[in-house]
Amino acid sequence: MSKIKLLDKHLIDKIAAGEVVERPASVVKELVENSIDAGSTCLEIEIRNGGIDYIQVSDNGAGIEEEDLVMAFARHATSKLETEDDLFTLQSMGFRGEALSSIAAVSQVELCSNAGEGGNCIRVEGGQIVSCQAAPVPPGTTVIVRNLFYNTPARRKFLKSPVTEGNHVYETIVRLALSHPEISFCFRNEHRQVFMTSGNGDLREVVLALFGRDFSRRLIDINLQYGEIKLSGLIGRPDLTRKNRKGQIFIVNSRVVRNSMLSASLEDAYRDLLLSRERPVGIIFLNIPPGQVDVNVHPQKTEVRFHDEKTVYMAIKTAVRQELLRLADPVAAKESYSHSEQTPLPGKTSTSPYIADSNGYRERPLPSEDFLLLFDTYDDETPSFKVYGQWQNAYLICEIDGDLNIIDQHAAHERLLYNQLKENPAKGLSQELAVPVAVELPPDLLMLVESRLDYLSELGYRLDLLGERTVVVRSIPTIAVGGEIEALMEILDTWQEGLPTEEAILDSGLKILACKGAVKAGQRLEEREIIELISRWAVTENRNFCPHGRPVCYTINRTEIERLLKR
Repeated sequence: MSKIKLLDKHLIDKIAAGEVVERPASVVKELVENSIDAGSTCLEIEIRNGGIDYIQVSDNGAGIEEEDLVMAFARHATSKLETEDDLFTLQSMGFRGEALSSIAAVSQVELCSNAGEGGNCIRVEGGQIVSCQAAPVPPGTTVIVRNLFYNTPARRKFLKSPVTEGNHVYETIVRLALSHPEISFCFRNEHRQVFMTSGNGDLREVVLALFGRDFSRRLIDINLQYGEIKLSGLIGRPDLTRKNRKGQIFIVNSRVVRNSMLSASLEDAYRDLLLSRERPVGIIFLNIPPGQVDVNVHPQKTEVRFHDEKTVYMAIKTAVRQELLRLADPVAAKESYSHSEQTPLPGKTSTSPYIADSNGYRERPLPSEDFLLLFDTYDDETPSFKVYGQWQNAYLICEIDGDLNIIDQHAAHERLLYNQLKENPAKGLSQELAVPVAVELPPDLLMLVESRLDYLSELGYRLDLLGERTVVVRSIPTIAVGGEIEALMEILDTWQEGLPTEEAILDSGLKILACKGAVKAGQRLEEREIIELISRWAVTENRNFCPHGRPVCYTINRTEIERLLKR
């Protein structure tokens, strides 16, 4: 009996859908790209429950003729390709004819369209057409997708929380809006408008609408013709950086793409201008002859290959580097913006230089002063040790129970603070600011703050919403004094990645606060501070590793030293 059988058509459709539809953001991307190809100048996108329950994309494009409605949901049916040669001269966003078919295979879809002579609506559930009839609808097309993966529960359970999925949708729409400044994008989440772009073609206005004034003013223009490659866009000044590559957006022939070489070329242009962990920001458009770019790499059309990678690499590096060199003094510019994330409230002239305590208002202490308050005198449980000193203002050299130890002072203090916070997160964690700080956030982070206010409160932050883009910081974690706003932004960035449990959400915040509050490499310590630190670190739990898993100490005994010196 034959063991090889043809798969059922519906099963084939569901498997194929997995290549195109990974999550709600994938659906939004495919539908918006269809609207762009239809010549739309105005797009409205709405989601509910992170897009898992409801996605709506409406446009004012060309619309779909009545006789094409059914065919639009057939696999590999498209109006964008006719011959094989068309693959190498693509001008459209989509071309495979898989989007609507794949989406309809795993959801309940309603599509209403008017191509100019009256409207029609078609409903498809799980790949099966339920109805198709005339209906009075405005010019253009509206697609509503409900209950994504309702018929594939194994796939649905792997979706993240609505907040995480909603953030992915937001990031997708942001990239599409940036890549098409000539189109007006309006995005709503749970009936609330998140942002709206003008569609007047000005990229800087799109950036202003998406990220706010503070971000926009730290961008500089680039423009260069490099052989057949035309480059334009905006790049960040050296004082505008991120800890990851989310701020790097590359648009090749109007399509947002991924390619590690593109990021490498941008980062190479900033060489010697940024710290090792900082990533530059850039929104870079490349106009390249279609025959020199292969977009037919992945079903989602985000990965590309270039015929001549070296030329593309040099084009980006040259365009970016020449603008950076025009800045009079990028290092000074970076230092002058050391408080860029802290914007005073209207009418205030200071950025929280004081803290309120039981004795009234006092100046904010330096981290080293707080450090002195953390430790009591050591007790009988402390192992015997002898301090030899501090090396390179970063490592503590000491002898513990007869062995020589080289201790990373930052990692050791970080472990101490983390353990202290784990035992009692609320103990002395929060201090009220005499002068509240207003922080402008992009819409995705603002939504995240709203959904995680309780967690932020447990970490020591008391925040109030002010307008559509701003939160007011009224209380801060004492442990991170001097870097609490930076810590807040890092916590939000980490939470955006999605964490599996409530415990992991809080724990990630505690780790960041411990890191920000710990003494830094390069910070000179007094002898009594060294003694206090070593005495407490020597008896703390999991002392050999920092909260992030890095080793804290290198230990070497006399036998090993004698072996190394061949005694």
